[in-house]
Amino acid sequence: MSSASAFRDRKEVRSFHRIRRSNSGRILNLIDLSESAAAAAREAGTRPDQLFSANALNYSILAKHNIRDHERDLFARNLQVATKVFIPFDPKRLEAGGRSFFIEEQQFKDHLRELLYLDPSLGDTQVLHDIKVLEALSRSPTLDPFIVTECLRSEGIIVEPTFFADSYAATSRASTDAFEVFKPLLRKALGKMATAEELNRFIEQVWNVNTATTSNLFLEALQIPREDWAGVIFAWKALIYYDIVSRGTWQRLQQVLTVLKETVPRSRGSAASTAAIEELKRSFARNLYRLHDGSTGYIQQALKNIVDAILNDSGVAAISNSLRDMADNISQVGTNVVLFEQLTSYFLYMYPKPSTACVDCEEYESELTNLCEIAKLRDKSLR
Repeated sequence: MSSASAFRDRKEVRSFHRIRRSNSGRILNLIDLSESAAAAAREAGTRPDQLFSANALNYSILAKHNIRDHERDLFARNLQVATKVFIPFDPKRLEAGGRSFFIEEQQFKDHLRELLYLDPSLGDTQVLHDIKVLEALSRSPTLDPFIVTECLRSEGIIVEPTFFADSYAATSRASTDAFEVFKPLLRKALGKMATAEELNRFIEQVWNVNTATTSNLFLEALQIPREDWAGVIFAWKALIYYDIVSRGTWQRLQQVLTVLKETVPRSRGSAASTAAIEELKRSFARNLYRLHDGSTGYIQQALKNIVDAILNDSGVAAISNSLRDMADNISQVGTNVVLFEQLTSYFLYMYPKPSTACVDCEEYESELTNLCEIAKLRDKSLR
């Protein structure tokens, strides 16, 4: 089957009008980012910062997508979440629709050739660069600007800070906060073998490790294979970030549970329908609790393990094992973080406050059923 036929059969020509024009852990809206960069460049009389060489990709929307059963045959391996690239027909009129593909799917490069006329087999450096960026984004656990920036940095791809101008302050603050947690731990791990100036230089070097790094005293001492260095340091930074941003999630969970408990649909109908809705409420609440506790619990325990290993002088093996565990699980953590954000944001968007006799019974049951199905996609290995 050709790539174009696959698009038609999968009904990937679709409307974009429901996609919020914003950036979050789930959505990276390159349209807004590229438009902002272009406006800033016009004002400064400079060339605009871009993430890709291909303009169509710079005006696309990426989303971490929950894979449904009917989509699983698109992939060579079992995945819960894939990275979807939406290419709009008209970036200024999302309601006109567009086409999409998954970076992780088997026909990914066929879609690039047939949809965007990007042929990696020709060896064009710009095309290869764009593929490298796309594949890096597919490995990014979430699409928060900080996580994207650090994930690309770990693979030797530098993003100009001005590209994320709209979220620069938040990204810069997240970077500063993460570094402030990272720095004293690493200073302790390095010990007193160097001057303050040398320690600061070592810390900066570790913070900026990427796939091209060939020498690092800290990681060499931990006997971590060189090919794992970038992933280990990225995972450490990502977990610190997730810990920082998850500190308000308990309040959000309580808000959802309050609305869930106190919302009474209009015209409940039969006793069976009423019972079904109450069971869906309980199921959604249970899944949200598990999702929240699974992700935040793992994040806190993983960071505690590395802190304890460093502060208690447990030796290089304990530190190394803690860091490798972070790297092994960072994708699962990202899956759960995105799901929690997606489920709670959507629920509170649909039902911002408790209500009585204002919500259609059938619609409410349908929405809760869908949310329960999505909640089951959480990674259950994190407890």
